[in-house]
Amino acid sequence: MQEFYRDTWAEIDLDAIAYNVKQIKRIHPTKSLFVVVKANGYGHGDVEVSKVAIEAGANCLAVSGLDEALRLRQSGIEVPILVLGMTRLKDVPLAARHNISLTAHDKMWINQLVQLPLKEKIKVHLKVDSGMHRLGLMDSDQVKECYEDLCRASMVEIEGIFTHMATADCDSEYLDYQIRQFRHLIKELDLTGVKYVHLENTATLLQKEFQFDHGIRLGLGLYGINPDEDFIPISFDLKPALKLFSNVVQVKKIKKGDKVGYGATYEASEDEWIGVVPIGYADGWIRLHQGRNVIVNGVECEIVGRVCMDQMMIRLPNPIPMGTVVTLIGEGMPVERVAREIGTISYEILCLISDRVPRVYKKDGKIIAVKKMRFE
Repeated sequence: MQEFYRDTWAEIDLDAIAYNVKQIKRIHPTKSLFVVVKANGYGHGDVEVSKVAIEAGANCLAVSGLDEALRLRQSGIEVPILVLGMTRLKDVPLAARHNISLTAHDKMWINQLVQLPLKEKIKVHLKVDSGMHRLGLMDSDQVKECYEDLCRASMVEIEGIFTHMATADCDSEYLDYQIRQFRHLIKELDLTGVKYVHLENTATLLQKEFQFDHGIRLGLGLYGINPDEDFIPISFDLKPALKLFSNVVQVKKIKKGDKVGYGATYEASEDEWIGVVPIGYADGWIRLHQGRNVIVNGVECEIVGRVCMDQMMIRLPNPIPMGTVVTLIGEGMPVERVAREIGTISYEILCLISDRVPRVYKKDGKIIAVKKMRFE
């Protein structure tokens, strides 16, 4: 087991990942479950999360790019993998060789794909733009034309067709519009033999049940987080999988009027105890966290002064021993609160945790692996 030599680390509860998969499978037992492990599993570790999710009942994986998919294949994972982003045409043979499914998102891309001299069949999912206006075909005639072109191509298998919802976590009216638009765009297609029709992401599947789709994509919910608790009340638990910790490495007493940090942006209003914590913006803990709280010995302590590249300072109610644990994300400080307090979303907080922060993997309450991602 690897060691790490800096007092900042993230703990990943693999039992929570398995629990969340089983919760969704219990509600949607007949549908194929794509678990989204792009961006290194939202910062949790793509390979580790994938293996546990598959063991718990996930059928397929979804990633952002071909590099991510190849990494999973190289780790020994054999289940279907879908690349959600664009793949360069020159890399299609590589994807076919490793049985990686690609997103067919654009008329020009599809026109060139069907002319490639492929030696191995490539699987594709046709991406329909139902209203998010990111990747995808948004005209019904174009959808039909591209679908038929793909059907005629002997070395192409249309494995799926899908869309993505822009407002499932904040606007039911636009969500309903997109669902209607998706139905409209695919209504003239003969989908016989298409294995996966999928439009449900976490926020959508927590709200609606569809009879015409065969697959669901579990992203943020895989990691135990509701995209918006106020907008999407759910009747079952999701267990957050990630906690972020550091240790206090120095404690000092400063006097009234002393200033703290770069730019001297904080001035002590009285004599105060200051703790130095070895986490900073190079770890993904950005300067916007100044003025927020972390938890030390069950007490909330304010981050004072600017967050540095490698360290930050916190105001303590009293002196504490060096090595005392600081909770940045975890019990009493859920990632949803962290995100809300700096005006962003949970996805961004998790994905920002950099690869120099070791991931400590736990199962049955015990550490089973430590991974230093920057030094693999």
